[in-house]
Amino acid sequence: ELRRPVRFRARLDLGSWLQRLAFVTGEYEADTVEFLLGLREATGTRGYVLDVGANVGLLSVPLAMLLREREGGGGPSVVAIEALPDNAAALRENIRLNGLEEACMALEFAVGDREKAVEIQVEGNLRRGDGTGTANVIADDSGYVCERIPLRLTTLDSLAASGALTAGCSVVKIDTDGYDLKALQGGVAFLGRERPAVFGEFMAHCLRWHGQGVSDVVSFCDGLDYSVWARVRGSWSFTPEIDESAFEQDLLLVPREKASLHERYFRAR
Repeated sequence: ELRRPVRFRARLDLGSWLQRLAFVTGEYEADTVEFLLGLREATGTRGYVLDVGANVGLLSVPLAMLLREREGGGGPSVVAIEALPDNAAALRENIRLNGLEEACMALEFAVGDREKAVEIQVEGNLRRGDGTGTANVIADDSGYVCERIPLRLTTLDSLAASGALTAGCSVVKIDTDGYDLKALQGGVAFLGRERPAVFGEFMAHCLRWHGQGVSDVVSFCDGLDYSVWARVRGSWSFTPEIDESAFEQDLLLVPREKASLHERYFRAR
């Protein structure tokens, strides 16, 4: 049982550093959950939070629990997308352990900028069926020697067109270890229609694996009329001043027409 930001049950794989940390400390990124709740509240809507790269649900599960406590039922308040089959199975189990089947919907898909075949590596160089953990899509031209699990990419737009992703998304959280921008590039129509606020890791050194950088994120967002704010280290404030040479991780992407709703997070120029 984890204690923060709310008590919830989770089946953890102690071979994973992320889950081992949660086991030892009794929590996992409680401040991120609270931030996502505040971000959704600022939109003034009751739309769902889309968690892209949900892993085993250590953000999705407490987020769904807190939203259910505050707002009651009425359909999924969190939609959790996870690419890795073993992770997705653990995600579904952690949803079940907390009785969240109606509040948190798990989707087992790998998403990117287009539909194609890729390979993914799991921490610890695990093979499929060996356990759960963080994972990253291997760059197309990479010769890195490791255990590779084949996956088929789809896109957010394809999921929306099929009805797997419904209308009414307020916030997107994305953490895919280097594939964050690729995933959003496959969701141009979805982002254009839903206009959610997006909080993502966009870790610089992981983006570089795929030939991308924070300037590519800014350029992509300009085309969708989104502004880009970098998290100020050690706080939950964000600044529009982004030095690509010094940037490490964490961006907030805000539709320009909704910027005033999120001003409490912005640090002045």
